[in-house]
Amino acid sequence: MPENKRLKLIETIIRNEKLRPLSRLARLLKDPLNALPYYFLASFARIKPFSITFKTLWGTKMTCYLPEGNTFYYYGYCEANLTNFFIRFIKPGMTVIDVGSHVGIYSMLGSELVGENGKVFSFEPTPWTFKLLQKNTDKLNNVTIFNQAISESERTLTFSDYGPGYGAYNSANNTSTTSTSKTAAKINVASISLTNFCQANTIHPNFIKIDSEGYEYEVLLGSKELLSVGAYPRPLISIEVAGGTAWADNSKQAFSLLNTLSYLPYEITNDGLLSPHLFKDSYTYDNLIFIPQERLTELNELLK
Repeated sequence: MPENKRLKLIETIIRNEKLRPLSRLARLLKDPLNALPYYFLASFARIKPFSITFKTLWGTKMTCYLPEGNTFYYYGYCEANLTNFFIRFIKPGMTVIDVGSHVGIYSMLGSELVGENGKVFSFEPTPWTFKLLQKNTDKLNNVTIFNQAISESERTLTFSDYGPGYGAYNSANNTSTTSTSKTAAKINVASISLTNFCQANTIHPNFIKIDSEGYEYEVLLGSKELLSVGAYPRPLISIEVAGGTAWADNSKQAFSLLNTLSYLPYEITNDGLLSPHLFKDSYTYDNLIFIPQERLTELNELLK
């Protein structure tokens, strides 16, 4: 992606984020052409979820279910802070690993950013979500997808699957934090460790995105050797932190493990820049970036 397109995307996202805190009426008055059809479709989706195809902000066509894809459909991206960090950090030729790809919005963005000489490896364990990931990345030659979970070892996990419209809540964590009243089906999924996967395929990632709905610590346990100091520059990591007190222990264990590996925590501003983060007892919802201590100097342009 050319630099001028990157800067334009960042500016557009920052501008669009001004709509997010507005009331429904205020947003309708401010952005009627987009808000009116969105309100209609989102309201219908809460009665009966359905799939819809549209273009992302960077122009890639994608399909997802509403209501879980409401943000994708209305804004054309997911989280402003993590999206803008992707745009600033990920460069042509890089290798990105997307753990918990869901329907692939970050895999698609990663594909656009790494270019034809880069690679994206995406892991999504839920079968029906994986089919959408497959559809969304089918024409992206630099994306390879796997219908597997990432865990601390190669084994079978029991997953909670909330079905189309609510797949973003699917998790191997037994403590649900979803606000939906929908009952989850229990499914078995295969898992592998990230270290074993990368060693078997001679992969040296530049960036790892982890969004595993309260299962981040187990993902990291299976990545310890990969994240340890070695011959290759260690990757940056993004981790979704959420779940309040229900997932607090998972976050604390993940942070402790990364601390022993000399990874430092940073929070992301909406413009994609980083500032030092002080850990909290629990998190409602956010994404954090972890940087190997030895790489801080080279990443100075991203630090506020």
